[in-house]
Amino acid sequence: MGVDGPYASARRVVLRELDALLRHVEEDVCADLMAALRDADRVFVAGAGRSKLSAEGFAMRLMHMGLSVHVAGDSTTPAIGPGDVLLACSGSGETPTVLVMAESAARSGARIAAVTADVDSRLAQRADLLVHLGEYSQDHEPGRSGQFVGTLFEQGALLFFDSLILASEQLWETEPQAMLARHTNLE
Repeated sequence: MGVDGPYASARRVVLRELDALLRHVEEDVCADLMAALRDADRVFVAGAGRSKLSAEGFAMRLMHMGLSVHVAGDSTTPAIGPGDVLLACSGSGETPTVLVMAESAARSGARIAAVTADVDSRLAQRADLLVHLGEYSQDHEPGRSGQFVGTLFEQGALLFFDSLILASEQLWETEPQAMLARHTNLE
């Protein structure tokens, strides 16, 4: 104990970078996104790789809150249309499958909410709502991270989504028991 090894040093970098990233997300952007999701007929989430995993976790929690939610690409996903929102999560904002889904959803009349690290990406340009999760170093230096490329975005997306759920539980006065009643019993 007491020796500050590589794990402790790495942990500090990760936590400081996540704090720097999440501090830059504006409160009104969060409120607009959650209002759009709450008011949608249905919410669809899309992503690829680890970004998809973050989005799928968010979809689960939205379902627990009582929203009608689908993961794009699943075999039971219905057609998207007017009144629906596609939440597309892509660090680069250029992931081909995510771009195709966003274009298809837009042509079908759905709104697009994008969570991305690149505000100049095609996904960001296509979005009706945009959440920017840019990379920051532990010293709050924009555009820099000590972690492998994309890692900070994916971690940040997961924590951003979990923060939105906790805030929404409080704002919407969601009963934990109601959420628990929607939790799967097929485990």
